[in-house]
Amino acid sequence: MKYFLIALFGFCLAANAAAHIENDPLETVTVTASRTPLEIGDAGSSISIISKEQIQRRNATNLADLLRGVPGLAVSQQGSLGAITQVRVRGAEANQVLVLIDGVEANDLSQGSEFNFTHLMVSQIERIEIVRGPQSAIWGSDALSGVINVITRPANLMDTQFSGYAEAGSFATVRTGFGIQHGSSRNQLKLSIDYLNSDGTNISRLGNEQDGYKNTTVNLSGTYDAADNIVLSYLLRNTHSTTYFDDIDFFTTGLPTDASFSTESSQTYAGLSMTFNRENISHTLNFARTDTENITSTNSPVNDKSRGDKKQFRYQANLVSGHHIITGMLEYEREDYQQRGAASFFGDPNKNLSTDTKSIAVEYRYDGDLLDVSLSGRHDNNSEFDDSAAWRATAAWHLGNQSTTLFASVGESVKNPTFTERFGFFDTFTGNPDLRPEESFSWELGLRQSLMNGQINLSLTWFDADLDNEINGFVFDFASGTFTAANAVKKSNRKGVELGFSYIATDQLELAASYAYLDATQADDSGNEITEVRRPIHSGSFSANYTFSKVNLNAAIIYTGNQEDNFFPPFPPFQERVSLDSFTLVNISGTYQLNHKVELTLRLENTLDEKYEEVFGFSSPGFAVHGGVRVTW
Repeated sequence: MKYFLIALFGFCLAANAAAHIENDPLETVTVTASRTPLEIGDAGSSISIISKEQIQRRNATNLADLLRGVPGLAVSQQGSLGAITQVRVRGAEANQVLVLIDGVEANDLSQGSEFNFTHLMVSQIERIEIVRGPQSAIWGSDALSGVINVITRPANLMDTQFSGYAEAGSFATVRTGFGIQHGSSRNQLKLSIDYLNSDGTNISRLGNEQDGYKNTTVNLSGTYDAADNIVLSYLLRNTHSTTYFDDIDFFTTGLPTDASFSTESSQTYAGLSMTFNRENISHTLNFARTDTENITSTNSPVNDKSRGDKKQFRYQANLVSGHHIITGMLEYEREDYQQRGAASFFGDPNKNLSTDTKSIAVEYRYDGDLLDVSLSGRHDNNSEFDDSAAWRATAAWHLGNQSTTLFASVGESVKNPTFTERFGFFDTFTGNPDLRPEESFSWELGLRQSLMNGQINLSLTWFDADLDNEINGFVFDFASGTFTAANAVKKSNRKGVELGFSYIATDQLELAASYAYLDATQADDSGNEITEVRRPIHSGSFSANYTFSKVNLNAAIIYTGNQEDNFFPPFPPFQERVSLDSFTLVNISGTYQLNHKVELTLRLENTLDEKYEEVFGFSSPGFAVHGGVRVTW
């Protein structure tokens, strides 16, 4: 690791590279690291921002494509476009990171409280905020390791603007969409429709059957100033998709094999909030609902169906007095889960389950000239578990002319067991109703350095997290012949280092690089420390963006180091550890501004045609090329 780190340092410094920070004032404020807007430089947590301009430069398809280059994030996709895609933050589990869409919690109750990143198309996204570290104190159970907030609401616009795009490319992939934005002194509205259809690639190692994907997303979001001191914000978003996937050969290889299986999914997110401002006090009432459904068709005569419904009611009050900000919050959450399928030897999968959670939280912030401090606490009363508590403290200390900032955060977070972990998932997984919530204590220390009047920006973060009662979902139950979940007896530990560099070399050239080292371990059945699966020890990225005349070129190199995975052979020991080789992805994107309304696009993915697997046995796509056009008027 030492020599790899030294080499990367030398390469980055030679290129003067680091994460580019936009000059747009909106990019200097985060709405995720605190319950009230906060200057990014004043935050005591690690934050990454992906702007609309950066999204357009990359011309990426879905959210997972953009997150691969963010330090501390590990992406695991089960094959081609549309396949289940997990994101782990700093070695935590995929269901321990909270995903928000305009503040609405988007994690899928019907899929183990994870968010499937493959379904979120990025063409109409305005901004993405990634906050790493313990966030349960202000965001609740799912935010044990961090929060990813996707923002679609438009910036201030005093006009009506139309946009559209169309793209076609490899694997018979077609992508198109249309959007309209309207802005006035009181109203900001955005409506968009996006469509994607792809024949896909074969995710199994053998055979030639393609696994395709379809996605249609409709998004409506905006704000309305009902009065001088009353603001309404709203979101209504629906994604309907069909993913084709392969079977598993349970009798000979234990690996994917060609089959015409499919999952039809629907995710609906709705949110409405009203904020009332009066002098130094503001009140916000918020209602949010997330409704997800997944219908899976296999060889079984009866389709498997799972559905999750989450409703949230929240009241928040903010008091501002000079440098002091106090926020109080009351929240009620109702979660309903349904599962439908054919009864078998393993039991009857049909069930209706629900939980209620009542929460109270408070956050105190001191925003000083040289020192910024925050203290947060949360208490949850859950109908199915004992009461739980989470807390967090952060600090940011600005040195000299504020070009150097030292920051730190420490806290305890909680993650409740999911419905599937407690009650099973059809006939493939047996639940354990006696599971205890997971509890994490973590801290981070960091440095942010700005040089040459902001042209060069450096960041360094060191973090450590201990997890009690980790839920192991790969425990073989000999009585039922399936796998089940159990709380680990010993602690799991995740620690590492994250580095980021950026350099705005000229008005035309920008360079960026990142590196992350991760050591994530857990105890096996014998009490020995082993590396946790799908968590690369080394990962990094380098990107360059060059603009000249009417052309913009963007290149991204993403490195994922060796990692381990679980394999389940059809014969004893039924579970074994395997290795996934390291791989490097090179993606190139370009645009040509034909005129002030029309822009041509070109994207090359996996340019070196790297053969790799992010999940053992599931083959990823090779080289692909896509071309298209974007129109704005």
